Amino acid sequence: MEKQDVLLNVQNLRTWFNTPEGVVKSVNGVSFHVDRGETLALVGESGCGKTVTTLSLMKLLGKNSVVTADELTLNGRDIRALSKEEARKIRGKEISMIFQEPMTSLNPVYRIQRQLGEMLRIHNPGISRTEVHRRSVDILRKVGVPNPDERLKVFPHQLSGGLRQRVMIAIALASNPAMVIADEPTTALDVTIQAQVIDLLKELQRDFNTSILLITHDFGVVSQLANRVAVMYAGKIVEEGPLKDVIERPLHPYTELLILSIPGIKVKKGGRLRTIEGQVPNPLYFPEGCRFHPRCPSACDRCHREEPPQITIGGQTVSCWLRAEEGQYDT
Repeated sequence: MEKQDVLLNVQNLRTWFNTPEGVVKSVNGVSFHVDRGETLALVGESGCGKTVTTLSLMKLLGKNSVVTADELTLNGRDIRALSKEEARKIRGKEISMIFQEPMTSLNPVYRIQRQLGEMLRIHNPGISRTEVHRRSVDILRKVGVPNPDERLKVFPHQLSGGLRQRVMIAIALASNPAMVIADEPTTALDVTIQAQVIDLLKELQRDFNTSILLITHDFGVVSQLANRVAVMYAGKIVEEGPLKDVIERPLHPYTELLILSIPGIKVKKGGRLRTIEGQVPNPLYFPEGCRFHPRCPSACDRCHREEPPQITIGGQTVSCWLRAEEGQYDT
């Protein structure tokens, strides 16, 4: 891939938290990139470190966090070197985030026009009230909010879940950022509204050539939106590759189980869904060797002792002793 095509480049990201119980290693050596105009899905169960990864990129973590990386660039700019004020200036303008739950992300005591207008005023100093109103109406209309003039006057609780999510998307897109991070954008929405939000993100990406980093646990959503997939488990990326390759030939047992736990991708009507026994380990006490081995149906003795290397097979990368010992991979 040409260097100029890479918008976001993350190499060996580590995000640790100092707590009274000890050091919590939430993200431990994560690497990925997002190209201009593409959607990369970061997939995994709750507790895998997906949201912490994105908050590290946005510089929105607390004082007890320690974030390091070999490389962390957005549009060629080193995010690590940004001061708090510089980071505030790029948030919303160059990189925006659609947070997980719009009812808790939107301020309940302010009308929509104030919350949307604030984003426009921050990144457009001196903009008139008339222009803020015009742009607010325009962006709400673009994201499919009916009667945008009237919706600007209401409070968040007066909107349905689907409309609140559209308002969140409008705020994220207000200053036309190059990248949008969508953190579980369809969670808590009914199936019909989920489909509408997915179609909206596709349309906006096509119209604005926006790059999307999609955070989700649901391969059903991934299969409709993503170009590439990075599967995350216990603070590490265990598999990465083009969407079609990962779905048709998952290389890591965790990836395969995630896919087989969702109806309609590989498990057809009447088929039996798989479950993943156990739960994501506490980041204070990650197991030795492969972190997935306590839950893995294919684990061998070596998985318990040694951390697997990352290998490349075709267009996919995977960290798994099962694949490494097969010996059929690219060097």
